[in-house]
Amino acid sequence: MNNESSNKQQIWIGIVVSAVCLAAIFLFIKPSEIVNALASAQFGYLALGALGLVIFMIIRAVRWRFMLNNQASWSQVYHVQNIGYMLTQLLPLRLGDVARAILIGNVPPITLAQGVSTMVVERILDLLFFIVLLPLTLSEVKTIPVWMQNYARGLGFASLGLIVILIAAANLRPFTRRITSTIFNWIPFLNTENWVRRVDELLAGLSNLTRLKDGLILIFLSIVVWLPVIFAYRMVLTAVHLQTNWVMTAFIVCAAAFSVAAPSSPGQVGVFHAAVTFALVQVLRQPEGASASFAFLYHALNMITMIALGIIGLFRTGATFKQVVASARRFRQQSTA
Repeated sequence: MNNESSNKQQIWIGIVVSAVCLAAIFLFIKPSEIVNALASAQFGYLALGALGLVIFMIIRAVRWRFMLNNQASWSQVYHVQNIGYMLTQLLPLRLGDVARAILIGNVPPITLAQGVSTMVVERILDLLFFIVLLPLTLSEVKTIPVWMQNYARGLGFASLGLIVILIAAANLRPFTRRITSTIFNWIPFLNTENWVRRVDELLAGLSNLTRLKDGLILIFLSIVVWLPVIFAYRMVLTAVHLQTNWVMTAFIVCAAAFSVAAPSSPGQVGVFHAAVTFALVQVLRQPEGASASFAFLYHALNMITMIALGIIGLFRTGATFKQVVASARRFRQQSTA
């Protein structure tokens, strides 16, 4: 199967998954309940939710600039980042990430390789944050059995141990290379050299964690960056009259974050709605109509905010939508080839 056929297949799989998720929501929840919940929503809280999303993007740009060793101005990093997020909302195959790497790689003295590696590290740090946060929040959800709460709490502490191991590996790269080489040699169908190189590049991207001061700053930013998102979720939950606390809100954020891994159409349409609605209704025992209305409201708010910030980014950088998309597609085709 050639690259073009593979991409088309991924796009169609995503569309089907999104359609199935949306159909499931309307199959199990009466549309009239969703409409009634939206009709009684307090839309003033959405402004506070949008503010939280803007602050999230501001802090995220601060963290990305720090990982780029502050080699570009904050405004350059901020606008490039926002353009990438806008494209992720609108285009399939995560072309927004590719565009972000290309755009920041054109800001001297930053290179394309730096742009790619720091974005990979971004995702790893975010994943580690949610791996720790999910079980810790789940352990405080009173609607699940006690044994599950205890199991979740133990998993959270185990996740913290995994982070410690990752930091240690980044500090001991030569030793880690030898260990991974030995492990991969036991797996006959893997290209050991390629996989050892990938692991080493990953650890190189975590170089900030090998210096105590820089590591503490990066960990601090990786925690703080998600607080405005939790605030934004809480505001929209309040808008549709859902009675949740901050721990429950953080759990919903985790459910939404992990839903991104599922194939979907651009902007995680469908999978986001299904994951959030399921978490609210089945785990937190919230009303069905209000839960689904929250999913639709927050997703719309997030998409509008990201697109607006991206358009501003295009104007501020002098780039055009067509140019950015064309360069991202061209780079993706070349790298795949």
